Amino acid sequence: MKDRLLLHVCCALCLPGPLRALTEEGFEVEGYFYNPNIHPLLEFRKRLKAVKTMNERLRVPFHYAATYGLNAFLLMLDGEYGPSRCPRCYAHRLRETARFARLHGFRFFSSTLLVSHEQQHELVVTAGERAAAAEGVEFVARDFRPFAEEGKQLARKASIYRQQYCGCVFSEYDRYASTGLELYKGGKR
Repeated sequence: MKDRLLLHVCCALCLPGPLRALTEEGFEVEGYFYNPNIHPLLEFRKRLKAVKTMNERLRVPFHYAATYGLNAFLLMLDGEYGPSRCPRCYAHRLRETARFARLHGFRFFSSTLLVSHEQQHELVVTAGERAAAAEGVEFVARDFRPFAEEGKQLARKASIYRQQYCGCVFSEYDRYASTGLELYKGGKR
């Protein structure tokens, strides 16, 4: 019997590569979408739909925490909206994933956060290891970054939504703050 692994899934783009790698490694993988950091509500819904659409192609058992988590996310940040917000966000999502894994009989868990070149890889690993220790499960830390392009290409081919920022309102601001400084000049013909 294969070891069961719960894979925290941050978005559709990051799912295919780690899923394939972990399956080839011998794990029986199930997905888990838990991302209270994603805002605003319509962005959350787009990403949830994208993960479900991607999973229609990949056919992996999946668990969805589909409740919009604005209040929980802001409370968890406790006023830390600067650079320290990312480690807190990783820790929160991975702790919840580890808890879910323990409660549902998974011995192992990992995260697709380890795919993105935009994420802080070592901080994700640290958060995963701490969550594992707290919940009595094992964190499977891998460098999935070489698989980043795989998910993007599959999403592009299948016309699956591809987000433009990490997910939280602060990362949205960071992404778009310098764009459209003069959205409307008015009165010129």
